[in-house]
Amino acid sequence: MADLSNIDTSLVTVGQPTDGGCVYIAIGEDVAVPTDAITKMSTLTAFKSAGTISENGFTYAKSVTTSKFKDWGGNVVLSMATEEENTFKLEFAEPNRPVVAQLKYGSGNVEVGTDGSVSHIKAVVGTSEKVAIVIDELECNGFLRRTVVPCAMIDKFDDETHQKGSLLVYGMTFTAVKAKDTLFDVYRAKPAERKAAQAATTGGK
Repeated sequence: MADLSNIDTSLVTVGQPTDGGCVYIAIGEDVAVPTDAITKMSTLTAFKSAGTISENGFTYAKSVTTSKFKDWGGNVVLSMATEEENTFKLEFAEPNRPVVAQLKYGSGNVEVGTDGSVSHIKAVVGTSEKVAIVIDELECNGFLRRTVVPCAMIDKFDDETHQKGSLLVYGMTFTAVKAKDTLFDVYRAKPAERKAAQAATTGGK
């Protein structure tokens, strides 16, 4: 019979979105990013909420390319990693939010109406920009899990499906680009820690 004494079910989790938006975007390079899961995103003025994403959540993928070296007999004697890619796939479910449209069409090609939503999109070529991404999700054990990508490039856009009864989403795949000493970071904190930090910065108010 298997020994289950070392299993800790509190370390098992299911991801779910946070209230009031879960993805934040800053367009441009050298943007100051959060370095914990406690800082409120509303205090980082460079970031704009991209709202929610589709029910597919987001997907992180790590791809490693290796070179294999063989001996005279054809046996692999050495395997060395030659390339590594870290990508994040998201489907933005609020295409009429300006920052979401700017991701796809370029920050200078989106006009905003008086209601704050997109009023005009001008599609031109060569609009790729470096961006910073923050994704907040709640673990079912009560922790906030924050994924921070300081610098990324969009290298793939999904086809737009305009069909009756179907949700219009902007699907994109981002490749993390090395910024300073990291590709991305993942931070976790309990809500109580967030409240304590916020109380300290506001004097308990």
